[in-house]
Amino acid sequence: MPRLVINGWFWGQTTTGSGQYLRGLLTRLPSALPDWDIVLLLPEGVGSLSARMRRAKPPSGVRMRWTRLPRFARGARLEKLAWEQRVFPVECRKLGADVAFAPYWASPILPPCPTLVTIHDLIPLLLADYATKPTARAYTWLVSRSAHRAAAVLTVSQSARDDIIRHLRIPGQRVHVTYESLGYPHAPVTDAAELARVRRAYHLPPHYLFYLGGFDPRKNVPLLLRAYARAWKQKPSLPPLLIAGKLPEPSDDWFTDPRPLIAQLGLEARVRTLGFAPDEDKPALYTLADLFIFPSRYEGFGLPPLEAMACGTPALVSNSSSLPEVVGHTLPPVPVNDESALAQGILDALEHPPPRERLLAQAARFSWRDTAAIIARIIREHG
Repeated sequence: MPRLVINGWFWGQTTTGSGQYLRGLLTRLPSALPDWDIVLLLPEGVGSLSARMRRAKPPSGVRMRWTRLPRFARGARLEKLAWEQRVFPVECRKLGADVAFAPYWASPILPPCPTLVTIHDLIPLLLADYATKPTARAYTWLVSRSAHRAAAVLTVSQSARDDIIRHLRIPGQRVHVTYESLGYPHAPVTDAAELARVRRAYHLPPHYLFYLGGFDPRKNVPLLLRAYARAWKQKPSLPPLLIAGKLPEPSDDWFTDPRPLIAQLGLEARVRTLGFAPDEDKPALYTLADLFIFPSRYEGFGLPPLEAMACGTPALVSNSSSLPEVVGHTLPPVPVNDESALAQGILDALEHPPPRERLLAQAARFSWRDTAAIIARIIREHG
Protein backbone atom coordinates (compact mmCIF):
# COMPACT_ATOMS: atom_id res chain seq x y z
CA MET A 1 0.00 0.00 0.00
CA PRO A 2 1.53 3.38 -0.99
CA ARG A 3 2.04 5.89 1.82
CA LEU A 4 1.32 9.61 1.99
CA VAL A 5 2.90 11.57 4.85
CA ILE A 6 1.41 14.99 5.63
CA ASN A 7 3.04 17.81 7.60
CA GLY A 8 0.58 18.37 10.47
CA TRP A 9 2.07 21.54 11.98
CA PHE A 10 -1.25 23.41 11.63
CA TRP A 11 -3.45 20.56 12.84
CA GLY A 12 -5.87 21.88 15.49
CA GLN A 13 -5.12 25.55 14.71
CA THR A 14 -8.56 26.32 13.32
CA THR A 15 -8.24 30.07 13.87
CA THR A 16 -5.69 30.11 11.02
CA GLY A 17 -6.40 29.65 7.32
CA SER A 18 -3.83 26.85 7.07
CA GLY A 19 -5.43 25.04 10.00
CA GLN A 20 -8.91 25.30 8.49
CA TYR A 21 -7.55 24.09 5.16
CA LEU A 22 -5.92 21.04 6.74
CA ARG A 23 -9.03 20.13 8.74
CA GLY A 24 -11.34 20.54 5.77
CA LEU A 25 -9.11 18.60 3.39
CA LEU A 26 -8.69 15.67 5.78
CA THR A 27 -12.46 15.23 5.99
CA ARG A 28 -12.43 14.07 2.36
CA LEU A 29 -8.92 13.01 1.34
CA PRO A 30 -9.05 9.51 2.90
CA SER A 31 -12.16 8.61 0.87
CA ALA A 32 -10.45 9.95 -2.27
CA LEU A 33 -7.37 7.78 -1.53
CA PRO A 34 -8.89 4.60 -0.04
CA ASP A 35 -5.96 2.44 -1.14
CA TRP A 36 -3.30 4.70 0.45
CA ASP A 37 -1.89 4.74 3.97
CA ILE A 38 -2.23 8.37 5.10
CA VAL A 39 -0.03 9.51 8.00
CA LEU A 40 -0.37 12.91 9.69
CA LEU A 41 2.98 13.78 11.25
CA LEU A 42 2.72 15.90 14.41
CA PRO A 43 5.29 17.54 16.74
CA GLU A 44 5.46 16.25 20.30
CA GLY A 45 6.29 18.49 23.26
CA VAL A 46 5.75 21.91 21.63
CA GLY A 47 3.78 23.42 24.52
CA SER A 48 0.31 24.77 23.77
CA LEU A 49 0.70 23.91 20.07
CA SER A 50 0.90 20.17 20.74
CA ALA A 51 -1.90 20.48 23.33
CA ARG A 52 -4.26 21.99 20.72
CA MET A 53 -3.36 19.21 18.31
CA ARG A 54 -4.26 16.55 20.88
CA ARG A 55 -7.59 18.22 21.63
CA ALA A 56 -8.58 18.19 17.95
CA LYS A 57 -10.67 15.20 16.90
CA PRO A 58 -8.48 12.69 15.00
CA PRO A 59 -9.39 12.60 11.30
CA SER A 60 -11.09 9.39 10.20
CA GLY A 61 -8.94 7.25 7.91
CA VAL A 62 -5.71 9.02 8.91
CA ARG A 63 -2.97 7.64 11.19
CA MET A 64 -1.49 10.21 13.56
CA ARG A 65 2.22 9.89 14.32
CA TRP A 66 3.99 12.02 16.92
CA THR A 67 7.69 12.81 16.94
CA ARG A 68 9.88 15.17 18.93
CA LEU A 69 11.95 18.09 17.70
CA PRO A 70 15.75 18.08 18.10
CA ARG A 71 17.19 19.55 21.29
CA PHE A 72 18.67 22.55 19.49
CA ALA A 73 15.22 23.76 18.40
CA ARG A 74 14.32 26.37 21.01
CA GLY A 75 11.94 29.24 20.42
CA ALA A 76 8.90 29.41 18.14
CA ARG A 77 10.75 30.37 14.94
CA LEU A 78 13.47 27.75 15.26
CA GLU A 79 11.01 25.03 16.30
CA LYS A 80 8.93 25.58 13.18
CA LEU A 81 11.96 25.80 10.88
CA ALA A 82 13.52 22.65 12.34
CA TRP A 83 10.23 20.81 11.96
CA GLU A 84 9.81 21.76 8.32
CA GLN A 85 13.37 21.38 7.09
CA ARG A 86 14.77 18.60 9.26
CA VAL A 87 12.21 16.57 11.20
CA PHE A 88 9.55 16.26 8.50
CA PRO A 89 11.87 15.07 5.68
CA VAL A 90 13.77 12.73 8.02
CA GLU A 91 10.54 11.14 9.27
CA CYS A 92 9.25 10.82 5.70
CA ARG A 93 12.35 8.74 4.87
CA LYS A 94 11.95 6.62 8.01
CA LEU A 95 8.32 5.94 7.18
CA GLY A 96 9.09 5.10 3.56
CA ALA A 97 6.78 7.79 2.23
CA ASP A 98 5.91 7.48 -1.46
CA VAL A 99 4.65 11.08 -1.47
CA ALA A 100 5.11 13.87 1.08
CA PHE A 101 2.64 16.75 1.41
CA ALA A 102 3.25 20.16 3.00
CA PRO A 103 -0.24 21.76 3.16
CA TYR A 104 1.22 25.26 3.56
CA TRP A 105 4.16 27.17 2.04
CA ALA A 106 7.01 25.25 3.70
CA SER A 107 8.13 22.23 1.72
CA PRO A 108 11.60 20.82 2.46
CA ILE A 109 14.50 22.33 0.54
CA LEU A 110 15.77 18.73 0.18
CA PRO A 111 12.64 16.72 -0.63
CA PRO A 112 12.78 13.16 0.74
CA CYS A 113 10.49 11.88 -2.04
CA PRO A 114 8.06 13.46 -4.55
CA THR A 115 6.60 16.33 -2.54
CA LEU A 116 3.47 18.43 -2.93
CA VAL A 117 3.18 21.88 -1.37
CA THR A 118 0.15 24.16 -1.03
CA ILE A 119 0.96 27.85 -1.40
CA HIS A 120 -2.10 29.73 -0.17
CA ASP A 121 -0.82 33.18 -1.11
CA LEU A 122 2.33 35.23 -1.69
CA ILE A 123 1.62 37.84 0.99
CA PRO A 124 5.19 37.91 2.42
CA LEU A 125 6.58 38.40 -1.08
CA LEU A 126 4.06 40.83 -2.60
CA LEU A 127 3.02 43.14 0.23
CA ALA A 128 5.74 45.55 1.31
CA ASP A 129 4.43 45.94 4.88
CA TYR A 130 4.67 42.18 5.56
CA ALA A 131 7.81 40.12 6.26
CA THR A 132 9.94 43.20 6.83
CA LYS A 133 12.42 41.65 9.32
CA PRO A 134 15.59 40.04 7.91
CA THR A 135 14.62 36.67 9.41
CA ALA A 136 11.20 36.81 7.74
CA ARG A 137 12.76 37.75 4.39
CA ALA A 138 15.24 34.89 4.71
CA TYR A 139 12.42 32.45 5.46
CA THR A 140 10.47 33.67 2.41
CA TRP A 141 13.58 33.16 0.26
CA LEU A 142 13.99 29.62 1.64
CA VAL A 143 10.42 28.47 1.02
CA SER A 144 10.42 30.13 -2.40
CA ARG A 145 13.46 28.07 -3.37
CA SER A 146 12.00 24.89 -1.85
CA ALA A 147 8.81 25.31 -3.89
CA HIS A 148 10.90 24.98 -7.06
CA ARG A 149 11.99 21.53 -5.88
CA ALA A 150 8.47 20.29 -5.17
CA ALA A 151 6.98 17.81 -7.62
CA ALA A 152 3.74 19.83 -7.73
CA VAL A 153 2.50 23.12 -6.30
CA LEU A 154 -1.12 23.41 -5.22
CA THR A 155 -2.84 26.73 -4.66
CA VAL A 156 -6.31 27.90 -3.71
CA SER A 157 -7.39 30.26 -6.50
CA GLN A 158 -6.64 31.15 -10.10
CA SER A 159 -5.41 34.53 -8.90
CA ALA A 160 -2.88 32.90 -6.56
CA ARG A 161 -1.80 30.55 -9.37
CA ASP A 162 -1.11 33.55 -11.61
CA ASP A 163 0.97 35.15 -8.83
CA ILE A 164 3.00 31.96 -8.30
CA ILE A 165 3.76 31.58 -11.99
CA ARG A 166 4.65 35.26 -12.38
CA HIS A 167 6.63 35.91 -9.20
CA LEU A 168 8.10 32.51 -8.28
CA ARG A 169 8.63 31.61 -11.95
CA ILE A 170 7.37 28.07 -11.50
CA PRO A 171 6.16 26.54 -14.80
CA GLY A 172 2.39 26.64 -15.12
CA GLN A 173 2.05 22.90 -15.75
CA ARG A 174 3.31 22.26 -12.21
CA VAL A 175 0.88 24.68 -10.49
CA HIS A 176 -2.65 23.39 -9.84
CA VAL A 177 -5.74 25.25 -8.60
CA THR A 178 -7.44 23.35 -5.76
CA TYR A 179 -10.02 25.70 -4.27
CA GLU A 180 -10.68 25.85 -0.56
CA SER A 181 -14.09 25.24 0.97
CA LEU A 182 -15.69 25.79 4.35
CA GLY A 183 -13.49 24.93 7.31
CA TYR A 184 -16.54 24.80 9.62
CA PRO A 185 -20.07 23.93 8.41
CA HIS A 186 -22.01 27.04 7.43
CA ALA A 187 -25.63 27.22 6.27
CA PRO A 188 -28.58 29.56 6.82
CA VAL A 189 -29.67 29.19 10.44
CA THR A 190 -33.42 28.54 10.65
CA ASP A 191 -33.58 27.44 14.30
CA ALA A 192 -35.36 30.31 16.09
CA ALA A 193 -33.84 29.35 19.45
CA GLU A 194 -30.29 29.46 18.04
CA LEU A 195 -30.90 32.81 16.37
CA ALA A 196 -32.32 34.18 19.62
CA ARG A 197 -29.34 32.85 21.58
CA VAL A 198 -26.80 34.57 19.37
CA ARG A 199 -28.86 37.76 19.20
CA ARG A 200 -28.91 37.92 23.01
CA ALA A 201 -25.23 36.96 23.40
CA TYR A 202 -24.03 39.80 21.15
CA HIS A 203 -26.90 42.26 21.76
CA LEU A 204 -27.61 42.34 18.04
CA PRO A 205 -29.87 44.98 16.52
CA PRO A 206 -32.74 43.93 14.18
CA HIS A 207 -30.61 44.82 11.11
CA TYR A 208 -26.87 45.28 10.76
CA LEU A 209 -23.92 45.26 8.38
CA PHE A 210 -21.13 42.85 9.28
CA TYR A 211 -17.37 42.44 9.06
CA LEU A 212 -15.53 39.42 10.45
CA GLY A 213 -11.80 39.00 9.97
CA GLY A 214 -8.38 40.19 11.00
CA PHE A 215 -7.00 43.67 11.63
CA ASP A 216 -3.70 43.51 9.77
CA PRO A 217 -3.14 46.27 7.20
CA ARG A 218 -4.30 44.36 4.10
CA LYS A 219 -7.77 43.84 5.58
CA ASN A 220 -8.53 47.54 5.04
CA VAL A 221 -10.63 48.02 8.18
CA PRO A 222 -9.92 51.80 8.29
CA LEU A 223 -11.17 52.05 4.70
CA LEU A 224 -14.32 50.16 5.72
CA LEU A 225 -14.99 52.58 8.57
CA ARG A 226 -14.49 55.67 6.41
CA ALA A 227 -16.68 54.23 3.66
CA TYR A 228 -19.37 53.37 6.17
CA ALA A 229 -19.27 56.94 7.54
CA ARG A 230 -19.65 58.28 4.00
CA ALA A 231 -22.57 55.93 3.24
CA TRP A 232 -24.28 56.83 6.54
CA LYS A 233 -24.15 60.52 5.68
CA GLN A 234 -25.88 59.73 2.40
CA LYS A 235 -28.42 57.44 4.08
CA PRO A 236 -29.00 58.20 7.80
CA SER A 237 -31.21 55.10 8.12
CA LEU A 238 -28.25 52.84 7.24
CA PRO A 239 -28.11 49.83 9.60
CA PRO A 240 -25.27 49.85 12.14
CA LEU A 241 -21.96 48.15 11.39
CA LEU A 242 -20.76 45.32 13.63
CA ILE A 243 -17.10 44.27 13.52
CA ALA A 244 -16.10 40.81 14.79
CA GLY A 245 -12.62 39.44 15.30
CA LYS A 246 -10.00 39.34 18.04
CA LEU A 247 -8.95 42.92 18.65
CA PRO A 248 -5.21 43.67 18.67
CA GLU A 249 -3.31 44.29 21.88
CA PRO A 250 -2.86 48.01 22.72
CA SER A 251 0.92 47.62 22.45
CA ASP A 252 0.78 46.15 18.93
CA ASP A 253 0.69 49.16 16.62
CA TRP A 254 1.14 47.13 13.42
CA PHE A 255 -2.43 45.84 13.61
CA THR A 256 -5.31 48.30 13.37
CA ASP A 257 -7.39 48.78 16.50
CA PRO A 258 -10.64 50.12 14.99
CA ARG A 259 -11.90 51.78 18.17
CA PRO A 260 -9.86 55.03 17.99
CA LEU A 261 -10.96 55.60 14.38
CA ILE A 262 -14.57 54.83 15.28
CA ALA A 263 -14.39 57.61 17.87
CA GLN A 264 -12.55 59.98 15.51
CA LEU A 265 -15.27 59.54 12.88
CA GLY A 266 -18.04 60.06 15.42
CA LEU A 267 -19.42 56.57 14.85
CA GLU A 268 -19.66 55.35 18.46
CA ALA A 269 -23.45 55.05 18.16
CA ARG A 270 -23.29 53.37 14.74
CA VAL A 271 -20.33 50.96 14.86
CA ARG A 272 -19.63 48.32 17.51
CA THR A 273 -16.83 45.79 17.95
CA LEU A 274 -17.88 42.29 19.04
CA GLY A 275 -14.47 40.77 19.73
CA PHE A 276 -13.62 37.15 18.96
CA ALA A 277 -16.53 35.04 17.67
CA PRO A 278 -16.21 31.24 18.05
CA ASP A 279 -17.02 28.97 15.11
CA GLU A 280 -20.33 27.86 16.55
CA ASP A 281 -21.66 31.46 16.64
CA LYS A 282 -20.61 32.46 13.13
CA PRO A 283 -23.44 30.90 11.08
CA ALA A 284 -26.08 32.81 13.05
CA LEU A 285 -24.05 36.04 12.95
CA TYR A 286 -23.84 35.76 9.17
CA THR A 287 -27.49 34.70 8.76
CA LEU A 288 -28.83 37.67 10.74
CA ALA A 289 -26.70 40.25 8.86
CA ASP A 290 -28.12 42.28 5.98
CA LEU A 291 -24.74 42.51 4.25
CA PHE A 292 -21.21 41.21 4.81
CA ILE A 293 -18.41 43.61 3.81
CA PHE A 294 -14.84 42.44 3.15
CA PRO A 295 -12.70 45.11 1.43
CA SER A 296 -9.34 43.28 1.73
CA ARG A 297 -6.62 44.27 -0.71
CA TYR A 298 -5.14 40.76 -1.02
CA GLU A 299 -6.45 37.25 -0.29
CA GLY A 300 -5.17 33.91 -1.53
CA PHE A 301 -8.74 32.66 -1.27
CA GLY A 302 -10.93 34.73 1.07
CA LEU A 303 -12.90 32.39 3.32
CA PRO A 304 -15.20 34.85 5.19
CA PRO A 305 -17.12 35.92 2.04
CA LEU A 306 -17.71 32.24 1.24
CA GLU A 307 -18.97 31.65 4.78
CA ALA A 308 -21.36 34.59 4.48
CA MET A 309 -22.80 33.39 1.15
CA ALA A 310 -23.18 29.85 2.50
CA CYS A 311 -25.44 31.40 5.16
CA GLY A 312 -27.47 33.26 2.52
CA THR A 313 -25.93 36.70 3.17
CA PRO A 314 -24.50 38.76 0.29
CA ALA A 315 -20.78 39.55 0.46
CA LEU A 316 -19.44 42.85 -0.86
CA VAL A 317 -15.73 42.54 -1.66
CA SER A 318 -12.98 44.48 -3.40
CA ASN A 319 -11.96 43.55 -6.94
CA SER A 320 -8.56 42.43 -5.63
CA SER A 321 -6.78 39.07 -5.97
CA SER A 322 -9.06 36.03 -5.50
CA LEU A 323 -12.13 37.76 -4.08
CA PRO A 324 -14.03 38.13 -7.39
CA GLU A 325 -13.55 34.37 -7.93
CA VAL A 326 -15.12 33.62 -4.57
CA VAL A 327 -18.25 35.79 -4.92
CA GLY A 328 -18.80 35.10 -8.63
CA HIS A 329 -21.83 36.88 -10.09
CA THR A 330 -23.57 37.58 -6.79
CA LEU A 331 -22.55 41.20 -6.08
CA PRO A 332 -20.25 43.35 -8.25
CA PRO A 333 -16.87 43.81 -6.50
CA VAL A 334 -15.79 47.40 -5.88
CA PRO A 335 -12.41 48.91 -6.83
CA VAL A 336 -9.81 48.13 -4.18
CA ASN A 337 -8.80 50.99 -1.84
CA ASP A 338 -11.58 53.24 -3.19
CA GLU A 339 -13.54 54.71 -0.27
CA SER A 340 -16.20 56.36 -2.41
CA ALA A 341 -16.78 53.21 -4.48
CA LEU A 342 -17.09 51.08 -1.33
CA ALA A 343 -19.61 53.49 0.19
CA GLN A 344 -21.70 53.41 -2.98
CA GLY A 345 -21.33 49.64 -3.17
CA ILE A 346 -22.80 49.32 0.32
CA LEU A 347 -25.82 51.43 -0.62
CA ASP A 348 -26.33 49.61 -3.93
CA ALA A 349 -26.08 46.17 -2.30
CA LEU A 350 -28.74 47.05 0.26
CA GLU A 351 -30.98 48.52 -2.42
CA HIS A 352 -30.58 45.58 -4.81
CA PRO A 353 -29.54 42.46 -2.88
CA PRO A 354 -28.93 39.30 -4.92
CA PRO A 355 -31.39 36.40 -4.49
CA ARG A 356 -30.51 34.03 -1.68
CA GLU A 357 -30.64 31.10 -4.11
CA ARG A 358 -27.83 32.65 -6.16
CA LEU A 359 -25.69 33.11 -3.04
CA LEU A 360 -26.19 29.53 -1.91
CA ALA A 361 -25.46 28.20 -5.40
CA GLN A 362 -22.22 30.17 -5.58
CA ALA A 363 -21.10 28.91 -2.17
CA ALA A 364 -21.91 25.33 -3.19
CA ARG A 365 -19.39 25.56 -6.06
CA PHE A 366 -16.59 25.12 -3.51
CA SER A 367 -16.45 21.68 -1.92
CA TRP A 368 -13.79 19.65 -0.14
CA ARG A 369 -14.98 16.59 -2.06
CA ASP A 370 -13.97 18.17 -5.37
CA THR A 371 -10.73 19.56 -3.94
CA ALA A 372 -9.75 16.20 -2.43
CA ALA A 373 -10.46 14.44 -5.74
CA ILE A 374 -8.09 16.78 -7.61
CA ILE A 375 -5.37 16.47 -4.97
CA ALA A 376 -5.75 12.68 -4.88
CA ARG A 377 -5.25 12.55 -8.65
CA ILE A 378 -2.04 14.61 -8.35
CA ILE A 379 -0.78 12.40 -5.51
CA ARG A 380 -1.37 9.26 -7.57
CA GLU A 381 0.50 10.78 -10.51
CA HIS A 382 3.61 11.23 -8.35
CA GLY A 383 3.30 8.16 -6.11
